[in-house]
Amino acid sequence: MIMAKRMSFCDLPEEIIEKIMLWVPADSLVQSKVVNKFWYSLISGLINDPKFVSDHLLIAKNQSSASLLFKWPSHHVDHRLIAYKLLTVNYDDRGEDDPLMSVTEPLSIHLPELIGDESSWHCSYHCDGLILLVSDVGRMALCNPALKEFMFLPQPRNFIIEGPPRYPNGVVEFGFDSVNNVYKCVVIWCHNKCKVEVYTMSSNSWREINMPQDIVDIITSNVLGNPLHWEGVCYWLGHDLDNYYYRVILSFNLSNEEFHLIRLPHFKSWDLTCYRIEFVVWNDSVALYWRDDRKNILRLFTMDVAEEGSDYSWTNYECVGPVGKIWFEQPIWKNDEILMEVKKDGHKELVSFNILTQKVRNVVCCDQDFSRDLRSRQFFFVKSLVSLRRR
Repeated sequence: MIMAKRMSFCDLPEEIIEKIMLWVPADSLVQSKVVNKFWYSLISGLINDPKFVSDHLLIAKNQSSASLLFKWPSHHVDHRLIAYKLLTVNYDDRGEDDPLMSVTEPLSIHLPELIGDESSWHCSYHCDGLILLVSDVGRMALCNPALKEFMFLPQPRNFIIEGPPRYPNGVVEFGFDSVNNVYKCVVIWCHNKCKVEVYTMSSNSWREINMPQDIVDIITSNVLGNPLHWEGVCYWLGHDLDNYYYRVILSFNLSNEEFHLIRLPHFKSWDLTCYRIEFVVWNDSVALYWRDDRKNILRLFTMDVAEEGSDYSWTNYECVGPVGKIWFEQPIWKNDEILMEVKKDGHKELVSFNILTQKVRNVVCCDQDFSRDLRSRQFFFVKSLVSLRRR
């Protein structure tokens, strides 16, 4: 009688194992290193392979789910730990009328040292699984929670704290320069004279760059905010100092490090005291999201960039919002969905609203505190194997 040989995972061909590992979440992959020596050697080799890391990130971004990381950390008894909450909504292929399932999980950032009051991080920025933290006393740090990596950035030379409140007087954004294959942070300091500094992760250093004087003249008469990074370009909305009307969009290309001013789409009013207006990404395009509560109207103005990259036009999409008072909304990057908290029949519900079909689906959320968390600042997040050590 011939006995069939029992095969184990390690007997599979190397290319098959790699394809399987591409679909394993980054944090689970890292945790699996402790299983045994084989797994440690296998996974260590994969997460140190730039091609595998890039392919893994691409698959993670294209999952049929969207994850929101709430910017305000939770209180934690261990002061070496910053605890965030991650909400993931699964947009699967079930029926259009079926509820969407969601899950919340903690996401922890381990600090290398006790930093006292500097553990109060008032701003967070995200790109490819890396989080840039800015504390209320101006200390800046980069981390990857999945890899449990953390590093402090050197102090920018133009940093000034004005207060109270003691917040750094500058606008920040963080993103990826695909041309030079490096992550960068840009800060526009708006105190006294307008100055710009760029941090490059590969050199772990800051450089001061020039902003054209005509752009300086416009920026100094506006307040910049609502930052967005997409496809290697950083964007900020600017409103005037007195009337709170949006006037201009400032863009910064991380590759050639050039600034441009972009005109707003033609509309009767960009008054931020009356409407909810913000940058979003929709169908792989930068867009302006505009909401009028009085008429329950939602608009998306998508930015269409000319081939030479120096001219912009806008396309307007309009739809009627879902029934019920909208208390919160967070436009989703994919599937044409907007995650919303609406009040109907005296109670609040978490729903997902499709701006094309105008259908509403309930989101099943087991976390009873989601209502409080959703109104805090948040950003889309993806777990990745991008390392701070391989700069």
